Amino acid sequence: MPPTKRAARQIPRVQDEDDDEATPPPAPAAATNGDADEGDDDEAPPTATIRRGMSAARQVIDSTSSFAQAFKLTEQIQVIKFLEDDSYANYTRHWIERQTPTGRANRSYNCLKNWGKTCPLCEVGDKPQAVVAFNIALIGDDGVAILKTLDAGPKLFGIIENYARDPKVAPLSKGYFLASKSGKGGTVNYQLVPIKAHSLSDDYDIDAPSDDELKKLGAYDTDIITMPKTKDLEGIAAEIADEY
Repeated sequence: MPPTKRAARQIPRVQDEDDDEATPPPAPAAATNGDADEGDDDEAPPTATIRRGMSAARQVIDSTSSFAQAFKLTEQIQVIKFLEDDSYANYTRHWIERQTPTGRANRSYNCLKNWGKTCPLCEVGDKPQAVVAFNIALIGDDGVAILKTLDAGPKLFGIIENYARDPKVAPLSKGYFLASKSGKGGTVNYQLVPIKAHSLSDDYDIDAPSDDELKKLGAYDTDIITMPKTKDLEGIAAEIADEY
């Protein structure tokens, strides 16, 4: 099991579905002229870690963000690995459609009942959705892994739960999964197909990350689930009430 990092110290909240903001990457080192200091000729040149490809591009964007990175299933197949055999957080949250600079979009708000408080959104009749959160590694097409949180609703969790109880697949962290989805809205179907590590190279030309590489990813914990301000939820609840 990977070492647990207290996410609250480094990642303040889970990224909203449409939030593409990221902190700027470090400025590149200043270029040097041809007059190297005496003795530099004997030094080995540094090894470049610059990578190409769409997968690497997404990983660079995610790594420079100050938000926790939520895994998004798409119609395109993605390779994931569960880093733990159990969920790291089980809670409820509201999805509210709100106006944004680019149009109306759903935003998530953790339900205050998770902290034993009265929730203004529940009071106006909005029903929160269950969330079961797992630490996973998203494996890029070049074999590089990046930490993600897989936030499963009831339908997706049912699939994961069945695999967790299947002696041919369990424990969840043993192998890898091909993850995708199809359909939209209430007709969304999730696909999780278990595969073994050797299949990544044999069938998909992807080298599986080492155990050390996976351990270095760390893990999210319950501290990442932040409690919203009651005043903020009261304002949203008032907007909902005005619409009816």
